[in-house]
Amino acid sequence: MKAILLAATLSLFLVSTAGAQSLPAELAQLGIIAGMPYAKAKRLLDAAGWQVKPVEGAPESLEGFPEVGCQKGGKQCATTFEKGGQQVAVRLGTTLAGQPFVQGAD
Repeated sequence: MKAILLAATLSLFLVSTAGAQSLPAELAQLGIIAGMPYAKAKRLLDAAGWQVKPVEGAPESLEGFPEVGCQKGGKQCATTFEKGGQQVAVRLGTTLAGQPFVQGAD
């Protein structure tokens, strides 16, 4: 059991750091980093006054997060946040358990 937990933890760490990149200053100032669970990043953005703008025209939405648009199969997902005329598009990945995490942003 401990071996499975360790393997799962390491795989999450490797997934979160493999595509790690610097995020826009607006996100970095809030403490949002690549690999962070999307739910936590969303709470930080909401608290800072950013409003989510649901993705239109995506083939699927992510279960539990209707504002997140995904390609078929839910592997590549994204959503956009707006504040004061600024927009930040957040790219998301999903863990093996289907939980979204921040991969990057534009």
